[in-house]
Amino acid sequence: MSSASTRDPGSAQAAVAVPGQRSPTRFIGDLSDEQRDSILKYADIILRGRGQYSQAVGSRLELTEVELYERERDGKTHIRMVFEIDTEEDMLNGLWNLHGGCTMFFVDVCSSIALASLALATNRKAGFVSQAINTVFHAPATVGARLSIVNHTIALGSRTVSARTEIWDTTNGRLVATGTHNQMEPSAPKL
Repeated sequence: MSSASTRDPGSAQAAVAVPGQRSPTRFIGDLSDEQRDSILKYADIILRGRGQYSQAVGSRLELTEVELYERERDGKTHIRMVFEIDTEEDMLNGLWNLHGGCTMFFVDVCSSIALASLALATNRKAGFVSQAINTVFHAPATVGARLSIVNHTIALGSRTVSARTEIWDTTNGRLVATGTHNQMEPSAPKL
């Protein structure tokens, strides 16, 4: 595996950084420049592209690290992907804690990007849809807390794929939530 590298601000990485803040994506592992650019472009489309649902929150997610690695136990290639965001008022529930729906959104979107990135990195088919998302809430996150959303791919099969996510409050040093996300190949539309 190659050593860690950071993208320059003139590359596609700039599209996934928060405006006004420099938060370069760090790549670890054997990813070509083309694969890195594809991952960054895909993340940008998902977080800032079409569709209005949660775009204000999603567009603030910063992709900070992508690690391609070989899992020791079985030798299969996987990805670890980290996003970061500051907890703001539009992410809170009535008790002024991170809303469960926002937490689920992070698990869904961030793990989906990790799974699609693994498919891109291994020249496999991407484009799965959610089948099940299981989330466990451990501790509240309050306004101003910096969140680190750490995603690990688990399996990339031909019909189903899965990933796990941990959401950490790095400001207060506690685990906020964990989740697993299973996706499947979409069914053909019935006309």
